[in-house]
Amino acid sequence: MMFQQSSRSLLDASKKSSSFRWTSSVGRTFSSRSPQDWVTTEETDDPSIAILKMNRAPANTLSLEMCTEISKAIKELESNKKTQAVILTSSLPTIFSAGLDLTELHNPDKDRLPAFWGAFQQLYFDLYGSRLATIGAINGHAPAAGCMLALSCDYRIMSKGNIGLNESKLGICAPPWLGQQFIDTIGLRKAELALNMGTLFDTKAALDIGLIDEIVGEDDVMDVAKTRASQWVAIPAPARVACKELTRGRQLNELKENRKQDVDHFCSFVNQEAMQRNLGFYFEQLAKRKK
Repeated sequence: MMFQQSSRSLLDASKKSSSFRWTSSVGRTFSSRSPQDWVTTEETDDPSIAILKMNRAPANTLSLEMCTEISKAIKELESNKKTQAVILTSSLPTIFSAGLDLTELHNPDKDRLPAFWGAFQQLYFDLYGSRLATIGAINGHAPAAGCMLALSCDYRIMSKGNIGLNESKLGICAPPWLGQQFIDTIGLRKAELALNMGTLFDTKAALDIGLIDEIVGEDDVMDVAKTRASQWVAIPAPARVACKELTRGRQLNELKENRKQDVDHFCSFVNQEAMQRNLGFYFEQLAKRKK
């Protein structure tokens, strides 16, 4: 990850974002719910299929606690042998997930920052490598790490919104493992252009490049997701799991082998004076817009 943009670029990006809520002098986001309520699971009529909903208003941003709660929910579902598929979706009307909670990066606590990135890595491991068939019911915007959540699903259905890795517009680059996930999905040249330009794709464009697998109407997302989950569950589990290991195992193992190095690199990058100055400027502008 490298810092590449000026403070002006960060401000320009903030003008287009409503993903983060300014609440105090340190810029921490808040929710009226406790972390335990940010992620919920539901049964469906089919006992082999569950639903995992993200409920962290206003934008399902990924804090340390949010990452931990999603990972915990996935593991609990996996512990039930009857469960063979999970549908990942959002309870918010226009947002799937806006990505990382940037307040985790601004004036970070020296112990919390590596724990946060470790929790984000673990979420990637747990979702991308889950034994469950994972269906992304993407019912709103999914930029940056929100796109990672979608990419980590086995099948992606989207009704509305934009999706992509737009980190470059905030002056940063996606971590290598997320960038590789993007490349593996849409191809090197398309990914190269999109990563450099910070492109967010609407649903049609996302379908055209293979970033998502299907477009459905807003009212049909869950019904279609359940149908697709049933189709995945119909494949014998040992074969399905083996195919996932074949296609995703190398990428997962590579990060596992370099996990500490990835954490150290991330923390060093975030603590750069230029990065902190730009994050501070970003939050100042958001605070002014809230007045």
